[in-house]
Amino acid sequence: MADGSFGLIEQGLHVSQLRARVLAEDAANARSTGFVARDVTPAPELSDRGLEFAAAVRSAPTSGESGTIEYAMGATAENSLRFRALADQERAMLREYRTVAEEARR
Repeated sequence: MADGSFGLIEQGLHVSQLRARVLAEDAANARSTGFVARDVTPAPELSDRGLEFAAAVRSAPTSGESGTIEYAMGATAENSLRFRALADQERAMLREYRTVAEEARR
C-alpha cells in the first residue's frame, strides 16, 4: 500500500463533494430561464508528482426542467455510492496502518 493512495482517495472525495454541490445547484436552478445543467467527472492527470485527479466540469446531458431534476437525482445517488466507497477504502487503509503500527511496537 503506497502513501500516494491516501492522496488519490482524498482527491476522489473532493471531486465527489464538488459534484454533490453542482448537482444540488442543477436541481435548485432547473426552472431558471436559460439554465444549463452541469456535471462533474473525475479527470485523471499524470504530473511530475504522479497520477492525480482533478474535477472536469461539463454540460449535463439533460433536457428541460424534469429531465434536469431526474438527472440530478440519479447522478446524486451514484455520487453518494462513489463517495461511500472511497470513504470505506480510506477507513480500511487507516485500520491497516494502525495494525501495522501496533505490531511494530510489540
